Amino acid sequence: MNDKYLGWLLHIGGGLLVIVMFLSIQLMAPDFYSIMWHLTVSGDLDGLADYIASFGFYAIGISIFMIAFVNAIGLPSIPFLTVNGIIFGLIPGIIISWIGEVIGIEISFRLTRTLLRKQAQKVISKSKMLEKLDSYSCIKTVMMGRAIPYAPNVVVTAFSALSHISYRDHFIANFFGKMPAVLVEVWLGHDLLRIQEHWGRLLILLALVSIIYGIIWWRKRHIKKTAIIAECKKEAIALSKKCIMRQPLF
Repeated sequence: MNDKYLGWLLHIGGGLLVIVMFLSIQLMAPDFYSIMWHLTVSGDLDGLADYIASFGFYAIGISIFMIAFVNAIGLPSIPFLTVNGIIFGLIPGIIISWIGEVIGIEISFRLTRTLLRKQAQKVISKSKMLEKLDSYSCIKTVMMGRAIPYAPNVVVTAFSALSHISYRDHFIANFFGKMPAVLVEVWLGHDLLRIQEHWGRLLILLALVSIIYGIIWWRKRHIKKTAIIAECKKEAIALSKKCIMRQPLF
C-alpha cells in the first residue's frame, strides 16, 4: 500500500472516528451540545465548569474532545482551558488542556494542508514576499508562535499548513510549543476565577510571564541589532579595501 492510499485511509478513518464520537455524546446526553453552546457563548464559566464536572470520570474525555474540536474548526478554546484548572486541579488541568490543544491543532493543520495546499503553492510561487515568508517556516518559528499565550491558534496553523514545514517538524513544534502557552492560560484562568484565594500568586505569575517574554523580546532585538552591526562592519571593510585598491601607488 503506497503513501497516497494510506493517507486517504487515515483521513477517512479519522473522519469516521469523529462522527462516532459525536453520535456517542448525543446518545449519552441529548442536550449536551445545546447546553455547551449556551454556556460558552454567554461566558458563564462557572456554569461551564459545573456542567463538565457533572460527568464525573468522563469529564476528562469530554474536556479533551471539546478542546480538540474547537481547535480543529478554528474556534478559540480559551473558555475550556480557563475552567479546566477549576474542574481537575491546576496540574491535571494543564496536562488535559495541553493534550486537547495538541490533538486539535494537528487535526486542523492536516485538514488545512489537505484542502488548501495546492492552491497555496500556486499563490506563494507568484509572490516574492510570500516566498520569503515561507522560508521562515521551521520548527523554531512555529514553536515560538505556539508558545505565545492567548495567540489565535488558527493563524499559526494557517501559516504552517501553507508553508513547507513537514508533518513531523510541525508536530514537534506543536508538542513542545503549546506547553508554556497552555500553562499560562490554565493557571491564569484558574487564579482569575478564584482571585480572592489566589490574588498573590496571580500577581507573581503575571510578573514572571512579563519578565520571561520581555527577556525573549530583548534577546531577539539584541541579536537582530548585532547582526545589522556586523553586516555594516563587513560592508565598511569591503568598501575600504576597494578604495585602497583604487588608490595610485605614486
